[in-house]
Amino acid sequence: MSFSGKALPILRSFLAEEILRQRGFVVPRRFAGHAHWQNVRHIKAANDAHKSTTTNRFVRVIEAAVVTGGGPDPRFNPTLAKAIEQAKRTQVITKAVIETAIKRASDPSTRKNTQSVIFEFFGEHGVLAVADAEISNISKIRHDFKQVCKKHTFAIAKGGVKERFEEKGYVIVDGKHDGSPIDSDELLSAGIEGGAEDMQEIIDKETKIFEFTCAAGTHFALTKVLQETYSMSDMGRKWVPMIPLELSEEQAEKVGKFCDALEELPEVNSVYTNLA
Repeated sequence: MSFSGKALPILRSFLAEEILRQRGFVVPRRFAGHAHWQNVRHIKAANDAHKSTTTNRFVRVIEAAVVTGGGPDPRFNPTLAKAIEQAKRTQVITKAVIETAIKRASDPSTRKNTQSVIFEFFGEHGVLAVADAEISNISKIRHDFKQVCKKHTFAIAKGGVKERFEEKGYVIVDGKHDGSPIDSDELLSAGIEGGAEDMQEIIDKETKIFEFTCAAGTHFALTKVLQETYSMSDMGRKWVPMIPLELSEEQAEKVGKFCDALEELPEVNSVYTNLA
């Protein structure tokens, strides 16, 4: 995606207005009707209570840092070095997990015999959900999903749910390599150069971070442009609802518990709902 010199200020203005409209002058997401389990679950801090979620997130970041062209040596790949440093701080991710992730990203032939599958669910009040999972045993994961659904009044859908979402790529920027403050205009310009469609400023536990949204499958290209100057805490794909659903706080709490239960399964990478 490319923009002329005239188009860039217009796009920047449009994105800024959209952020202001949605956030009330960059209101933190938790104050904008969202809870910790909503569609941007990938920004959760490294000390997340769910060990499997934390591990999956950092493995994904480490592999992406290698794949984007920086190479497997953190001495020459600042993005990888940052990811390893953050992973170690969690006191959850072991040295062996880090080394395995780097090796797997460097040599595709070492990948485990698993397949990436999107599972679809529906619940009461029109709630829809999709779960991204890496599985090696389809029977086991279906059994586990049925147990979770039974407990939380959900059901596995045979189709028709995924089509109500749009798959997007995302990249989370949390700082600059030189430690200086992030200039949001400069960051936005870099993001547009890398193919970003949108940028949002997020307050996550009093820390300011930035989320870029891009077309599905283009987050590696965006990361490659950004990693020269900026450090990234997460990147990947997400599912965005085409028509967000408004629920009462009590109803939303129940959906949140269902999402938490799904993400506790080791095969599940992430869960997305159609909640606003």
